[in-house]
Amino acid sequence: MHEFYQMPLFVKLKVRNIEKSKEWYANVINFNSVFDFPDANGTTSMTHLRGTKYQDLMLIQAKEVNTTDSVIINLFSSDIYSIYQAALDNKTNIIQQPTVQPWNAKELTLEDPDGYVFTITESVDTNKDFDTVIDNVNDQL
Repeated sequence: MHEFYQMPLFVKLKVRNIEKSKEWYANVINFNSVFDFPDANGTTSMTHLRGTKYQDLMLIQAKEVNTTDSVIINLFSSDIYSIYQAALDNKTNIIQQPTVQPWNAKELTLEDPDGYVFTITESVDTNKDFDTVIDNVNDQL
């Protein structure tokens, strides 16, 4: 049973093939189905997926999908390399391999089957405080 809570923010994504997308989200970024909403014919028209708490996505079945590079969805992970390996195994378009950034993050950027861009972020050093991280960023500018 999944925990019920009010979601402070979530994203709805139109997808061409909801079942294929559900499989990709489960296999690559470890998002699992919370529940499916059927249409009048009993076919899934919307599905609620969840990674960790407060990482909620709604996939909506659509005939046409118009993605844009104006939005990049960021997700925190504590195991970026398993997601990277799953992305490779599932022939995912990898925009950026896991790369250490000056802001104390390792980032992996992927594209889902419909062209939505996700950056998976993992902390590099959890012992660094905010000021140290910002000083490091400023030093690299």
